[in-house]
Amino acid sequence: MRELIDQTIFDLMETLYLDIAELTFNFYSDAQAIAAIAMLLYFALEAYKMIAGDKTIEIMPLMRPFALALVILLWEPFIEVMNFPIKVVNDTAKTMYSAQIDMVEHGHVERLGLIEQVAKKMSEDTGDFEQVKDETQDKDWMEKLGIDLSPLLDKMKGYYLMLTAQINFAFMRLFEYIVIIIFQFCIYIIFLFQIIFAAILVILGPFSFALSIFPGFRDSYLTWIGRYISVGLYSTIAYIIMTISFVLVRYGQEREIEVLKAVLENEELFIAYVGSSSGHISFYLVSLLMAALAMLCIPVISTWIINTTGVSQAFSSVARTGTGLIK
Repeated sequence: MRELIDQTIFDLMETLYLDIAELTFNFYSDAQAIAAIAMLLYFALEAYKMIAGDKTIEIMPLMRPFALALVILLWEPFIEVMNFPIKVVNDTAKTMYSAQIDMVEHGHVERLGLIEQVAKKMSEDTGDFEQVKDETQDKDWMEKLGIDLSPLLDKMKGYYLMLTAQINFAFMRLFEYIVIIIFQFCIYIIFLFQIIFAAILVILGPFSFALSIFPGFRDSYLTWIGRYISVGLYSTIAYIIMTISFVLVRYGQEREIEVLKAVLENEELFIAYVGSSSGHISFYLVSLLMAALAMLCIPVISTWIINTTGVSQAFSSVARTGTGLIK
């Protein structure tokens, strides 16, 4: 796994998000039936009020059910109209992201290459350890001959330390792999939730418009529009967060690349690096973790732009459920 972010997955998710409208026909006829019944009841109630003299004849209020029913009949074009401004904003944010990801991916690959060189050099030193170990198999008879084995034993101790350092280095590489997996998971899960939430809103959206004909659910369609825009902005906010986070990631990459190059050129620095008790936890990994945590805040951030709480509460409930299952 040499890629920090798999662009193919992004392209797949974007295609799925734009093709959601094709899923609406499963409940399309049911929503039309509810809209027809709601319009019939609404007109009957309004006609009764006018006949009883409680209300004067008004034309514009009667146009509202027709407008809502027209949206249901033209649902797919309506979704395309809703997606147009979201896509424009998303493309702008994606352009910002694209300018950063190429440099970050290049630094990621270069850093992995240097780490592999360090690991290769440690393996070579471990091979020397096996040779020294064979030379000490005949320790008893060599001591009887008066041969001083102290330099050889000191060298062997050094190789033991190198072997221990190699084990620690392997654990730290495993930790780095886990951090990258967490980073990718937090990014991909946001885009996946965007697709799931948007699909639910698009599939069941006609019901919100149909129920809006009833006075008790008058603002249901406005709530639906707010939530759909809020979900649509997930990818835009994600690209903005990744663009900002990649500035920190690039800084961490550049500093660590400088260290790795110096370590490979200087034997003393190499020994100090592999034997470091700090565990090689770099700002690069810290910045990836910070970016991953920032991605999980997107459902809340989207409500700052469009004032709606339903989707963020749903995401929080899913997150709490997942945490509970892990525990």
